[in-house]
Amino acid sequence: MVKRLLLCVVVLGGMSIGPLRVVRVLGEVSRTTPVVLAYRKAGPAVVNISSEKIVTARYGLFGRDPFADIFRRPVRRKSAGSGVIVHGDGYVVTNAHVVSRAMQITIQLSDKSSYKAKVISSDSTHDLAILKIELPRGKTLPYLTLGRSDDLMVGETVIAIGNPMGFASTLTTGVISATDRKLTFEGNVEYGGLIQTDAPINPGNSGGPLLNIRGELIGINTAIRADAQNIGFAIAADTVTEQFTSLMDFERINRVVFGASVAQKRDKDGVAIKVTDVRAKTPAYGVLKAGDRIVSLNGNPIRQIPDFVCGMTGAKADDRISLTVSRQGKRITKSIKLTARPKPDGAKLARELFGLTLRKIDRKLARELSLSSSRGLVVVGIEAGSPAQKLGIDLKDIIFQIERFYVTDLDSLGVILEDVKPGATIRLGGARGYVRYWTAIKASRQQESSESERTTRR
Repeated sequence: MVKRLLLCVVVLGGMSIGPLRVVRVLGEVSRTTPVVLAYRKAGPAVVNISSEKIVTARYGLFGRDPFADIFRRPVRRKSAGSGVIVHGDGYVVTNAHVVSRAMQITIQLSDKSSYKAKVISSDSTHDLAILKIELPRGKTLPYLTLGRSDDLMVGETVIAIGNPMGFASTLTTGVISATDRKLTFEGNVEYGGLIQTDAPINPGNSGGPLLNIRGELIGINTAIRADAQNIGFAIAADTVTEQFTSLMDFERINRVVFGASVAQKRDKDGVAIKVTDVRAKTPAYGVLKAGDRIVSLNGNPIRQIPDFVCGMTGAKADDRISLTVSRQGKRITKSIKLTARPKPDGAKLARELFGLTLRKIDRKLARELSLSSSRGLVVVGIEAGSPAQKLGIDLKDIIFQIERFYVTDLDSLGVILEDVKPGATIRLGGARGYVRYWTAIKASRQQESSESERTTRR
């Protein structure tokens, strides 16, 4: 009793020196939890994605009628999702399903400012997409680095930030319920290596970050079980890292030849961007070696894979890039001159591989053929016996996506098809009227047919 009394006297005595100051300090310490700190760190890099899509509404005499195709009509709808900025120049990672069918995309930042954005690439097999925010020259944004997901612990605290039901910058918390989950969606599309969490995730959270207690990005929220409570799933950060270089293939995008493949690795010194392969007869051949660690690009430090890949997106043919690499403990600076990548003939490749004759759509052609869209490539010819004919593709169908890439003209089509080999199966997105479809078509090298063997509409 005496000891307790003395302790109280000491505490009260200490507080009498400056009670208000002590109370404020203690209160702030107790309220600023790791969750609060994680939100402050990651919140500015989380964005709200609003997109306008065209969907099909069907109406019969008694309301919705799934069999009344003749009553089908286009309806514009707005949808919302989330994303996370992974590079200061405005590159955003989100889910492919968040921006699928999007006609127009608007990004709202945490400070409420809004910008237009475009899809760089979309990969529905991994449900990932990369967007580019159209920023004013010289403006950069706060971003999150890609974390790791190979050391996750079941039971550890996780944080989800997003825009559920349109409520911007909403934070929820939970734990990791399981790792390496598999889900199968419509069309037998299977996603593997997913993180399962009980952090509340709702419509609008898709594409937003899943964080650990340190505010590090460990996943991209992607799905929920609609028939259950608090069973959500996220794409693991390691999967995002692995797919980033193919989603942001700067050699294809910029029509340049570099010649070296790079990947994000972990070693005793932490995260490293390393050269994994160098192709013969390319600018990088004889300059870089497999195992080189890239330290900087044009004087800018390289800490993660988006730093390198996004940094290369501005490079053009005949540009010289300066790379500093670490090789056997020594730093070496190399200059590499990029060369031009020949432009493939998209129209010819479409005929040879699929038996399709395609034309770019403009407003005049859209009116002439009564097309549902003025963007994409319209089918104006189909080779007899070709993969396209066997699959049931029809005249006036609009081809808008090949694999993970959107196609708007024959040049972009050629870029996508240039490395496709006969026998390969390609995922194709098309539209017939206002109904969109996705299918798989097997490439088969065709010989040019005579005009009489080709079904055409010009």
